[in-house]
Amino acid sequence: MIEVDLHINELLDSTTGLSNADMLQVQLDKFHAVIEENKNRKGQKIVFIHGKGEGVLRKELEKLLKTRYKSYYFQDASFREYGFGATMVTIK
Repeated sequence: MIEVDLHINELLDSTTGLSNADMLQVQLDKFHAVIEENKNRKGQKIVFIHGKGEGVLRKELEKLLKTRYKSYYFQDASFREYGFGATMVTIK
């Protein structure tokens, strides 16, 4: 299983000058990159850690998984390990 932390402070050293939309785009770019890197690895499980927050990133990930990546299976990751803050994707 692969874990990818999408918290912005894990992806960038500084967010100075970035809007919320800019930061969301950085997070989504990372999501797309990881999906693309693993698209041929059938059965690969990837946990995207997005945190609880206001749920903006989580909703965007779900929207992408229901449209652009609809052949992949996704669910909330282990509550015990991640609380409500992560989504597990299985490459099909």
